[in-house]
Amino acid sequence: MSKQATMQIRVDETVKAEAEALFEALGLSLSEAVRLFVAESVNERRLPFTPHLSKSEGATAAFGKLRHYGNPGQTSDERATWLHEQAADPSHGARTPRHLSREVTIVDKTVLLHYLLDDHPRRAAKARRIIAGGAARVYPETVVATVEALERDYGVPRSLIGTVMALLADDVSMEDGAAVRLAARLYGTGRLTFAESLLAARNILTGYPIETFSKSLVKARM
Repeated sequence: MSKQATMQIRVDETVKAEAEALFEALGLSLSEAVRLFVAESVNERRLPFTPHLSKSEGATAAFGKLRHYGNPGQTSDERATWLHEQAADPSHGARTPRHLSREVTIVDKTVLLHYLLDDHPRRAAKARRIIAGGAARVYPETVVATVEALERDYGVPRSLIGTVMALLADDVSMEDGAAVRLAARLYGTGRLTFAESLLAARNILTGYPIETFSKSLVKARM
């Protein structure tokens, strides 16, 4: 068993209080959150996020990335009509700092599928507005269901799914985002299911052991 080391850091008292409240809402202690940050940094060999001055609403990096699988028969004229409708939408393109958004909307698998596949003009447009507005909240079980549908019902290659799920994690507010990002990478390059990839990711990030009868997961755990 590896030896445990102690870390001491100094932060502003107000920031510490706000962080404790945030992590408590996420089911973590401040110490656990710091350990997750350090573990993810070591695992990724970089900061587990992209440093920036501020994050604005309107991030839609994953939108339509799987369009080919959702509606491969759509003509160029149909696509042009849809783009014209989007340009005419007064709410499209509005950008407001994400931290000012007070409302949270939990979105399900159907919203994510239309967002990624862009296979239904009105539904995809609505999904994009919700996510671009910064209100979308996604939970890991929804990501698992979405991945299963993409692979089973749409035949999307797992390597592409892994890439798109990592992009999606930057577009929405995602519960356990660090684990989902790592799971996306494990899933895209391995043979685990996404649910198993999430367990393996949490094992890597937290160091907590996994007890399982799954042969594939036994091989993947630390």
